Amino acid sequence: MLLSRHTAIPDNTIHSLLARRSQAVNATGTASNGSSGTASYVGYVSDPNGRGTTSLVLSCLLTLILCVWSALHLNVPARRRSIIQVFWLNIRWIFAGIYAPELVVFVAWRQWCSARMLQQHILHLHADAKERGDDRSSETTHSDLPPWTMAHSFFACAGGFAIELESLSGGVLDQSHLSDGDNGEKTESPRLTLTARGVMLLASSGFVPRVTKAEIEDKSKANDLAKATVIVQATWMLVQVIGRLAAHLPVTLLEVNTVAHVLCAFAMYVFWWDKPLLPNEPIILRDESLAPLVAFMYASSEISGHVKHKQKNVKSQTFIKTLFANLNLYSTTPELETLCLLRPREDSEGGETAKGEAEDIVKHPNLASVTQFPGSVQRAPPSCLRPLEKTRQKEQGTAFFERRPRVISHQDQTAEDPAPSDMSRWSLIQQAFQKYPDLLLRNRILLSHSVGEHSSCLHLRPEQLVATHIPNWPSNDLLRSVNGLIVGMILWLANLCYGGFHAAAWNDHFPSVPEKWLWRASSSYIGFCGGFWVVLNSAVARWPALNAFWEKWMDGEKSLAQSIGLGVIVFTCGFSLMLARMYVVVEAFISIRELPAAAYDTPDWTDLFPHF
Repeated sequence: MLLSRHTAIPDNTIHSLLARRSQAVNATGTASNGSSGTASYVGYVSDPNGRGTTSLVLSCLLTLILCVWSALHLNVPARRRSIIQVFWLNIRWIFAGIYAPELVVFVAWRQWCSARMLQQHILHLHADAKERGDDRSSETTHSDLPPWTMAHSFFACAGGFAIELESLSGGVLDQSHLSDGDNGEKTESPRLTLTARGVMLLASSGFVPRVTKAEIEDKSKANDLAKATVIVQATWMLVQVIGRLAAHLPVTLLEVNTVAHVLCAFAMYVFWWDKPLLPNEPIILRDESLAPLVAFMYASSEISGHVKHKQKNVKSQTFIKTLFANLNLYSTTPELETLCLLRPREDSEGGETAKGEAEDIVKHPNLASVTQFPGSVQRAPPSCLRPLEKTRQKEQGTAFFERRPRVISHQDQTAEDPAPSDMSRWSLIQQAFQKYPDLLLRNRILLSHSVGEHSSCLHLRPEQLVATHIPNWPSNDLLRSVNGLIVGMILWLANLCYGGFHAAAWNDHFPSVPEKWLWRASSSYIGFCGGFWVVLNSAVARWPALNAFWEKWMDGEKSLAQSIGLGVIVFTCGFSLMLARMYVVVEAFISIRELPAAAYDTPDWTDLFPHF
């Protein structure tokens, strides 16, 4: 075993080493702290002045995505849609929100108008019931119903209420029309989604869904706090741009485009604040006593406008209208329009039954002469079709995408014997007329005339009351209190504002001269199209002959030269508008490659507020 040997160190040597170490430490401290020789400490250090390209782009992108994605409040999706299908539906609408945000604002405004009308109608029914002191309407009385709020109305307009009636599953309704899935799969039981008009009809007939606001909010994917968070971020972007303008700092085209989306998002939130966000499933209403009413609602709606092999029973004189009908841009002809209410001659007070009787029925609420006759609901005789086609005109001022094309011929339904399910459904419709006489008041008389041995043949104007699901784009399922031309003017006015906002960047810096003039031309053209159609809609409202000219062109009643010439003009203008919209979005991003140096400066006060 080896032992280490220690050598003793003198005391004076130890003191010398310690002194040298102390001198070395002092020298290091002096070098690191400068000439002062004392250590310095800091508590808060601000970011470097200005901003970088990455922070600029990320801030705008984050705000853009939040404004578009979070502000979108889509309707209840169709039944049996997969998660992937719902995802792509959202992606398409997000793209629409980026490409044309004012169109989404228009959608929100239309839905808000419809929800407000439904809200006012149901509250009026509640007030009338309390004033009468009679809750006679149904098992669900007005007095014990939960308060009906705007959330209820929005949920109803979004397809939040559906009906499943087992009594109708035995062939009374043609279940081939009720396959909600995109792959055509049939549902386990027939389900009809109520439109806003359908919910209003149910309420008028005494059936109001017993649903609390909490139940509806449970189906929403967001609450007021989540919405407020997005609004704060969007507000910060708006305040920041205003601050840059006040400090005379450049505002980039990307910020201009983002602020346009921020303003549109504010408008969406104002209109959609009470609407549930992304509900997946409707609330199912089950009541066997509704069978007659639902049979009528089905026949009155476009879902009944089918024949065998799922072909739509509508034809038009032009390829455009026929194509739109098959794309569901135009509605089809509901079954109710091919039916009639027949009254035997011996029950008539005699003589003629023509247009005068129909006008009296429409003008006066006394419907006893119509509802208390031993008539029947039948398929309209062939002799009715031609006068019906001549009589059924588009509603004055109806919005473009809420029209049905003028029908040349119904598919040969009259030549076929009615199926047992048809007879059962018509019997239920007749019961509905007897039980709910107001149905004849709600649906204006389309045509009243004499047919053969019958002194009175009444045709009713249909309404869109039920569907497989409610589309997100406004259609004739929504309620409205204004003329369709006014609706169109609001849409084009939003387009005018969008173009004008981008034209405000007229003198901004552009990487090249062609880009500058393309931006000016695109923004001006977008605004011009909006302004032109606002003026045109106003002119059509004042001079209906202009609308008649347009309709004749759409119906193919103009000469070949006029049809081709106007068609080329419409296509060129529409395609140019698409390109102009696309350019302002693309240019907003590619212009980042060359910006004034001052574009990266920031006002000093912006550093005081935390933000993304």
